Amino acid sequence: MIEIDNFKLQYSPGFTLMVDRLVVAKGEIFGIIGPNGAGKTTLLNSIALFEDSYSGGIKIGGQDTRQHKSRLDLRRRMSFVFAQPYLLNETVYNNVCLPLKLRGRRDDEKTAEMLDLFKIGHLKDKNARMLSQGEKHRVSLARAFVSRPELILLDEPFLSLEKRYRDSLMNSLRKIIKMNKASAILVTQDQEEALALA
Repeated sequence: MIEIDNFKLQYSPGFTLMVDRLVVAKGEIFGIIGPNGAGKTTLLNSIALFEDSYSGGIKIGGQDTRQHKSRLDLRRRMSFVFAQPYLLNETVYNNVCLPLKLRGRRDDEKTAEMLDLFKIGHLKDKNARMLSQGEKHRVSLARAFVSRPELILLDEPFLSLEKRYRDSLMNSLRKIIKMNKASAILVTQDQEEALALA
């Protein structure tokens, strides 16, 4: 699914992120553990095509990200889940179905399925910004999966959650990734979290 070769990016004075080779197979959940400032998010941003000042190569599904005719097509094959959920000042339902709307599709059945999978169906008419932190994370994850991406990039998505919520959400997330036959990369500072998911 992902191949990275001879990746090199200087992202702060005196600090260069280097990855000689990294391969993530289709359907694999891959964990990257490192301290704050080690370059984990920078690597995810490069894979997600948010950052392109690196040297070396990144391939997604065999497609070279620099030579592919449409970066938008590649981006639509993946979803990015941030440490802090970025939610619209809209209902939970409208937040979750946003990726489908951006693709010019409306699929109430798929949106309802994601709401149920992440156990937020009962919140669909509530304003997403008024939810608890755990509920916001569930909305963010449901939105990431609604378009059935081949690749999920997870940037410390459980960072601000209490342990009891984190464990429950991780169990659900692992099942849903496997059920959707998606590949995933999780970056985290927490070894237990990486081992539990990946």
